[in-house]
Amino acid sequence: MDFTLSPEQLLIKDSVARFAAGDHAGTEKWPQFAELGWLAIGAPDDLGGFGGPIETLLLMEQFGRGLVTSPYVAQVVLAGQILRAADRTELLERLVEGTERFAVAYEEPQARYDPAAVKTSAVRDGDAYVLRGTKVRVLDASTANTLIVSARTGDEISLFAVPADAPSATRENYASEDGYDVANVRLDGVRVDAAQLIGPVGGGLALLERALDHATAALCAEGLGLMSLMLEATVEYTKQRRQFGVPIGSFQALQHRMAEMFIEVELARSVAYMAAMTLEEQAGDPVARRRGVSAAKVQMAKSGRFVGQNAIQLHGGIGMSEEYKVGHYFKRMTMVERLLGDAQYHVARYIASRGAAVTAAPDRDPVGASGSRAS
Repeated sequence: MDFTLSPEQLLIKDSVARFAAGDHAGTEKWPQFAELGWLAIGAPDDLGGFGGPIETLLLMEQFGRGLVTSPYVAQVVLAGQILRAADRTELLERLVEGTERFAVAYEEPQARYDPAAVKTSAVRDGDAYVLRGTKVRVLDASTANTLIVSARTGDEISLFAVPADAPSATRENYASEDGYDVANVRLDGVRVDAAQLIGPVGGGLALLERALDHATAALCAEGLGLMSLMLEATVEYTKQRRQFGVPIGSFQALQHRMAEMFIEVELARSVAYMAAMTLEEQAGDPVARRRGVSAAKVQMAKSGRFVGQNAIQLHGGIGMSEEYKVGHYFKRMTMVERLLGDAQYHVARYIASRGAAVTAAPDRDPVGASGSRAS
C-alpha cells in the first residue's frame, strides 16, 4: 500500500488544518463546510463529489488535532454512505448542499453495538409502513431534519427515512460525557410512505454495516489526530517544566515513556491508513473491510488509552484541569474508543471475520489470533 499523498490530498489536509487551528468554538460550521466542499467528500461526481476514505481520513485527523466539535462523522460519513449505496441521489444532493441534515438511528437498548440486533418493527399498511420501537445513542440527532431508521420488515432489516418531527416520534436529546450531541428516539406508530424506504426491502443491514465501517474508520482518523496532539503537547510541556534545575524532559525515564507514546501513535497511524485504503481498494470485499476496520479500532483503543493516560501523568495535576487542553483531548479520545463499538466488540468481530475468510494468513494479520499487539 502506498501512503504517499497526492497534491490534491495535501491541499485538503492543509485547508482543514488551517480551519482546525482557528477559533471555531460556538460557531455554526455547517454552511462553511458546505461552501468548502467538505460535505461532498465521498459523494458521486455528478453531485460535485470527490475523494473517498483517504480524504475523509485527512479531514478527520485534522478535526481531531483541533478538537473540532462537529456532526461530520454521523451526518456526512454514516448517513452519506447509506444514501450513496442506496442510490438515493435526491437526498444525498440535499446533504451535500447542506440544506438537509440526517442522523442514523440504528442502535437499540439490547444491542450493544450490534446493528443486526433490531426489535423495531415496520409493518406494511397499504402504501405506507408503521414503525414502532426505541433507538438509543443516536449521534447528532438534535440538528437532523431526517432520521434514517432501521426496522424489521418480517425477518429482515430495512431502512426508512423518517422526518425528525413526525407525529408519534419523540426525541430525548442529551449531551455525552464530552459534550457531544446524542439522543434517544421513540417511535410509537410512526407512519411513513413506502417511498421513504431506503434501498430494497430487507437490504438495510448490508447498507448499514458498510456505512458503519466507513464511519468507524473516520473515528479512527479523529483518534489519530487526538493522540498526535497529546503527544506533541506532552513533549513541549516536558521541555518547559523544570525540576531540580533542569527540564523534566531531560530525564531518561520520561524520554523512554515519550518514545513509547510515539510508537503507539505510529502504530495507530499505520492501521488507520490501512483501514481507509482497504475501504477504498477492496470496497467489494466485506470480509476484508470488516477485518481492516476492526483491527484499526482495536489498535486505536489500545494506543489512545496508553497515550492519553501517559499524557495526563506526565503533565501532573494540571493535565486534568479545565484550563488545560490535554484533559479535554483525553476525554474525547475516551469517547472515540467506545463509539461505534469498543475494543471488545471489535475483537470479537475481527475473529468472526477471520473465520469467514477462506484464505486467512494469521502471520500477516494486524491483530493476531491471540490478540497480541492490538488487543
